[in-house]
Amino acid sequence: MPEVELHHEGHPKYRRMVRFDWSETPLHWVPDDPFSTHMINVLHLLLPEGERHFIKAVLEASSLVDDPELEAAIKPFIQQESWHAWAHQVVLDHLAEQGIETKPYTDRLGKLLSRTLGDAPKWFPPAMKRWWLYRRLADVAALEHYTAMLGQWVLTNRGLDYAKADPMMLDLLRWHGAEEVEHRSLVFDVFQHVSGNYWIRAFSMFFTSPLFIGWWVAGARYLMAQDPTIDRKWRWRDWLWAAREYRLPGPWKLMVTTPVRYLRPSHHPNDEASTQMAVDYLNYSPVAKAARERALSQARGSDSAQSTSSDESMERATVR
Repeated sequence: MPEVELHHEGHPKYRRMVRFDWSETPLHWVPDDPFSTHMINVLHLLLPEGERHFIKAVLEASSLVDDPELEAAIKPFIQQESWHAWAHQVVLDHLAEQGIETKPYTDRLGKLLSRTLGDAPKWFPPAMKRWWLYRRLADVAALEHYTAMLGQWVLTNRGLDYAKADPMMLDLLRWHGAEEVEHRSLVFDVFQHVSGNYWIRAFSMFFTSPLFIGWWVAGARYLMAQDPTIDRKWRWRDWLWAAREYRLPGPWKLMVTTPVRYLRPSHHPNDEASTQMAVDYLNYSPVAKAARERALSQARGSDSAQSTSSDESMERATVR
């Protein structure tokens, strides 16, 4: 893919190779609130498998992209998404250490996503396979609308801070949320470039929105049932209470406001959230700062090694 220096609003800049230490993070990282903890923990179940399918769909569509700047933005998008999947997968390992086994749920989710976001079935008419790709890409664009909304929400709300949530987990959520806001329009722009069909886009939101909410609620129910330290069930009124405390986005926002905004024919992701807000957090984030320092240190080490190698070569040439 060509190297293009221009950065468009809503397109990613580069991957930030952040690292997290979960050794001090408790099971209920929102103190005395297992409901909010596990509602947000569902993202660790959904995102690793989901991000992998996002990457596959965009990679397949990239062969149809003939705009150099849009094509150049695909590589950092894929790099960011792959790092997101890895970061959340590590949290699943942390949950397993605390007695919550997530593999049965993620295996079922993986099979479902393979049917909906994967390749066309073998029996699918060859003439319709291009439509299948457009539909997959539109599904990913719809889900990216949700991830950008969640990113904006976690960056702007302070309910979890007031609840004294674990700072490492908050940094993970806000780092990921900031990068989702940063690249919020990439998949939408790829879809518009290769298809642009409004009805496919609208159908995908109608299709993915109830599935996404259903996966989320089912995941929270599963985690609460698996939690060995509590004996309580998932309840709608707990969600409403957590939303009033700004610990979670509310059901109305997820089920109505978010999809309705996307369904406007004039919608574009750049109308949602703010790239500057995302960049401001990424400049502040402790893990993002540490990643920048590691990258600079490695770059200096590489330059030093190249300089030393060059000096030694010159010395050998002089001796000869």
